[in-house]
Amino acid sequence: MDQNLQRFIEYVQIDTQSDDTSDSIPSTAKQLNLSRLLLKQLQDLGMKCHLNEFGIVYGYMEGEANLDPIGLNSHVDTALECSGANVKPQIIKNYDGGIISLGHGYSMSPEEFPSLSKQIGSDLVVTSGDTLLGADDKAGIAIIMAVLHYYHDHPEIKHHPICVCFTPDEEIGRGPDHFDAKEFGAKYAFTVDGGDPNEIAYETFNAAHAQILIHGKSIHPGEAKGKLVNAMSVAFAFDAALPPLMRPEFTSDREGFNHLVGIEGNVDLVKMAYIIRNHDKDKLEEQKQTFLDVAKNIERQYPGAKIEVSLGDDYRNMAEIILSHPEVLEKARSAFAKLGIAPISNPVRGGTDGATFSFKGCPTPNLGTGSYNHHGRFEYLSVREFDLMIEIVKEILKA
Repeated sequence: MDQNLQRFIEYVQIDTQSDDTSDSIPSTAKQLNLSRLLLKQLQDLGMKCHLNEFGIVYGYMEGEANLDPIGLNSHVDTALECSGANVKPQIIKNYDGGIISLGHGYSMSPEEFPSLSKQIGSDLVVTSGDTLLGADDKAGIAIIMAVLHYYHDHPEIKHHPICVCFTPDEEIGRGPDHFDAKEFGAKYAFTVDGGDPNEIAYETFNAAHAQILIHGKSIHPGEAKGKLVNAMSVAFAFDAALPPLMRPEFTSDREGFNHLVGIEGNVDLVKMAYIIRNHDKDKLEEQKQTFLDVAKNIERQYPGAKIEVSLGDDYRNMAEIILSHPEVLEKARSAFAKLGIAPISNPVRGGTDGATFSFKGCPTPNLGTGSYNHHGRFEYLSVREFDLMIEIVKEILKA
């Protein structure tokens, strides 16, 4: 097996799932198992590196002193939606375009997952059907490590100084909380975390959240007439009063959404959690105001109910920063052109550590990894595209 692919296989078998209910930093100690391994591997390459108290690995490889240091970053944790323990990756050789049997009664086909249709002839790494794969973002880590090994093994090839950063807790939105741009040391950087290798992504959502507390009045149902206010009924009315077509299942491209991600409670008290997204920051403010307006209207409809709305901002659209640093995108586009690739740029319907990195002083667009169907048992890696991403990142760093 190719050494670069072997590293990826090694990484995905380390359980690094984060935990959004934990207050520790990082949120799970098991993430440090991979972080410590990466630290050792950077040390073996003779790089200056350290693992700080927040679980972030920083590394530095010397390059041409007259060139700007360029950063690369990926995250060690995996998503919460599906187990990341006991991952058993399967390699499908020379994929023929048919149905792939994963195991545990699960399979995937190009009809259901169209990205598979462009993978005919490529080797694929897939799951065993009972866990996610972890290519998000261990594929990015493996790509970065492959590039570092290449330049270590070929000192005759001149390149930019390379700054490396591996963060925990990206999947729960805390990855960049303790990121230090000065400690990182890059003039600008690229997050290697995504799908299509042809894409240079520099536009994300502006992101906010809403926490809703609905206080009802619990009365014995036999004595309830004219007195009981069921907080759950109020919660259903609240959610129904938000614009129905602004749910994520009805939106695409640059359309924003409001997404109910959690609800719990009883007759007396209900807690609801929403994420709020829009590429346009003014429209995001309008969405936030809608939550306040709906709360007032529902309180009028349900006398005796009390609705508390707590709004907060999470991250901003990194295009605001990156477009003011055109040299960053030009560097990537030039590398793509040298490899005969016409890059595409679509708005990211999500977030990335690079968004916060950008606002902390290090402009950081996003590159792909050749992995797809993230956060679940249908996740897979295209080995052909994984190898291509290694070549793209090498070209970006070349002097």
